[in-house]
Amino acid sequence: MLLIKMPVATVSRVYRAPNVTMLYPQVIGHRNMYAGMLMNKNIRERMTELVRDLRQPDLKTTIEGSYEIKNNQRGILSLSLVGLAEFGGAHPMTKVYSLTMDTATGENYQLHQLFVPGSAYMDIINAEIARQIKARDIPLLEGFKGIAPDQDYYVSDITLVVYFQLYELSPYAAGFPYFPIPLYMLTKVIPENGLLSRLNYFI
Repeated sequence: MLLIKMPVATVSRVYRAPNVTMLYPQVIGHRNMYAGMLMNKNIRERMTELVRDLRQPDLKTTIEGSYEIKNNQRGILSLSLVGLAEFGGAHPMTKVYSLTMDTATGENYQLHQLFVPGSAYMDIINAEIARQIKARDIPLLEGFKGIAPDQDYYVSDITLVVYFQLYELSPYAAGFPYFPIPLYMLTKVIPENGLLSRLNYFI
């Protein structure tokens, strides 16, 4: 397998609608036209989903947002879209939606697709999250019940970062609970030719 993969080129675009301004990335000049188009479609759909989920039909909602590129190497583009909604005096709300895509195909991967089917990846991640909750003294609304197969996550260098939305795990004041999971902890459950196997070179 070729170890050197060029990062994808991106530019910032602005999505505007009544009371909505969202900055989002667009892939440009990709050598695989289909993959580039699919990545942009995935980003656009995820961004509009974020805007839709932030809207409150009974309240005047003003939404602003931006994005963060978390990984753009070895054929993996991982990014987060961050949206903040203001409700005219009511408590503001923030959501973070992420995508992790194979730049060769444009496919976006849910968490469970990163691992060997039927493997104990959830047990490994849950154990590490439970350890971090205790070590970092993270306040919980209820006990930690474990991650979902489509849990929010992104990839940053050689780390898988699992996170929860506001109120999903902790009180609002605690912010977004992020849990970095070093990839070396997951080596046994990453498929040999899987997306994350490309990053094992650095471990």
